[in-house]
Amino acid sequence: MGGSSADIEALLVDVTYPDNPTPGMLPAIFRDIVGRLNAAGFSYAVVGRIALTLHEQARFVGDIEIVADFDPDGGEHAAKLVRATRSRFAAHMDPHQCRRPIVLTLRPCTGTTEAGLLDEAVTLPWFGVPAQLASAEHLLWLWCHTEATDHAMNASALIAGGTVDLHRVQGLLRETDDVEESGQRRLRLSIGDAVLSTTSSFSRFMAERRARLDPNQVPVWQLQRAEAVDNGER
Repeated sequence: MGGSSADIEALLVDVTYPDNPTPGMLPAIFRDIVGRLNAAGFSYAVVGRIALTLHEQARFVGDIEIVADFDPDGGEHAAKLVRATRSRFAAHMDPHQCRRPIVLTLRPCTGTTEAGLLDEAVTLPWFGVPAQLASAEHLLWLWCHTEATDHAMNASALIAGGTVDLHRVQGLLRETDDVEESGQRRLRLSIGDAVLSTTSSFSRFMAERRARLDPNQVPVWQLQRAEAVDNGER
């Protein structure tokens, strides 16, 4: 199961402040930074939830994350490109000028494994420009190899989608993991979370299917919801 950039655009709404235009500017900001990378001829991979949508269902996105293969002065190249994009879209990227600004992260790749994975990026039209999106294995390896608040959730969603080669990811983690095997541990936890979420969804699907086959049967979760409503009205 996978989505498109159009699926992402449909979710770019600030539900707290519907009149806030900033979320809807993400595609334009994406086109600007990717256009700069394409024009300069850099090899790169878009990661994060923007790339996750290629392999799983779309979710709200407020960040643009890109890993690129720069020369030895890569840090300066990355900073220059980001400054140019931020200057053009300051009204939507400067925290002093807007609520919940769009965050752009562009960093040089680190290590031979990450550099090699850039070669596997999939080139597709994304938000109207040719973009190199990270493979499912690249995303899962990155989320298990590093630690951040939403990495576990994103990894679990990717695994549940069933499009990633787990054996390949395990091999990559063995190449880059530390002595405590923290990456392998995160992978196992994400697999467990994916199994639990899939089992829960399957159970609900079967309950609904049985209800359609037998009109006299009501799924337990519907009874519980009706009971909760009745209790709230008393």
